Amino acid sequence: MHVVLAELRKLRRYGMVKAGCLVTILAALYGFAPALARDGVQKTFPLVMNNLLESNCIYFFPAMIVLIGGCMARREYTDDTLKNLLTVPLSLRRLLLGKLAVLFFMTAGFSVLSFLLGTALCFAMGLPDAALPVLAEWLARIVAGNLLVFVAVLPLTILASLFVEGVYACTASAFVYGFFASMEAAMLNYYPAKAVLILVDPRCGAGYDFVHYSPASAALTLLAVLVGSVVLFALVHPGQGLNKVKSPKKVARAKGW
Repeated sequence: MHVVLAELRKLRRYGMVKAGCLVTILAALYGFAPALARDGVQKTFPLVMNNLLESNCIYFFPAMIVLIGGCMARREYTDDTLKNLLTVPLSLRRLLLGKLAVLFFMTAGFSVLSFLLGTALCFAMGLPDAALPVLAEWLARIVAGNLLVFVAVLPLTILASLFVEGVYACTASAFVYGFFASMEAAMLNYYPAKAVLILVDPRCGAGYDFVHYSPASAALTLLAVLVGSVVLFALVHPGQGLNKVKSPKKVARAKGW
């Protein structure tokens, strides 16, 4: 608990919260953009929320979660604070676990912000079907969807935290990983990023007669990812995995006059 509280205090010095808010705003605008199209389709609150859910789970939150998680670990080296923390004493594994817990809460917070932004845009446009039960349903769907995305990308987040020099490679992988969830195929029942949409997106697979998605298979897939992430975190030794970020070399001053 003390580790989590300490990490929350550190966030005030970092720009990661601002970056997460910016990504969340972009996701809300991207999800709302189809509501402005004149394509003959009636625009409603559930339709916009569904677009917002998909934009979060496919394009924005997978990469954002991995990037923030990796940067939280990387800052311990760039700020040269790790050597002080380890004298508390505080194990490196416990420190990283605290960072993952904070990242989980941040994901939930950004999810609520995403819902509020999308709702505000819908109200500004005067879209129908925004009754209180519908609001509660879509708040639950968006928060649950993004938290399941956290589980789906957890192996990449752990790798980004352990191998801090590979943060950006893991982030790029997370973006591609999420993008493939936009496809439709029966085999994607066992693709973690798609499993998230199968569980929370009511329109997932709609209009495709050749596709049958199973919520049970999707749930088992995400459970397997969670168990695999726990095993990965337990097996990879942080002292070997965390590569120290090299500090810039000091320029030697010339001797003499």
